[in-house]
Amino acid sequence: PSFALAIAPRAFDEMDMAYRSLDLHERLLSSEYESGRALRLLLKLGFVNERPEFGQDRRWAASGDCYVLTLFRDFVFHQADGAGYPVMDLGHVVTCLNKLDALDEEKIVLTSRDGKSMMVVSYADVARCLENAFGELCSHSVPPSTLQFS
Repeated sequence: PSFALAIAPRAFDEMDMAYRSLDLHERLLSSEYESGRALRLLLKLGFVNERPEFGQDRRWAASGDCYVLTLFRDFVFHQADGAGYPVMDLGHVVTCLNKLDALDEEKIVLTSRDGKSMMVVSYADVARCLENAFGELCSHSVPPSTLQFS
């Protein structure tokens, strides 16, 4: 009994330090996980935006899912101030990608660069367009193992 009483305070200190270490690693792992999700969204957007080989296909033209994705890309990455200067707002980009990932129902206004086309969509709508376009692209893609590199 005296041995247990002697080490009890130290045992609780050790247990407390172990839990703090676990909490830290959980936060770090969560951060990496979130970064991975954002990267997957960015890669999908990069793959589907403005595919020249589908230029004549109406589904990939200025009226389909890919048009919504092109406007969304401009909304996220090509913001400008009143004088037309680029706005490089990383917070805006991260917020938009997080809302896209979460299928947020918040409505946003997407506008063409010339200002002649405007549409109201939710982040969830954009996410559906992205999944549809990426799925279609994947179904027509060449498997990586068959690609020839020169």
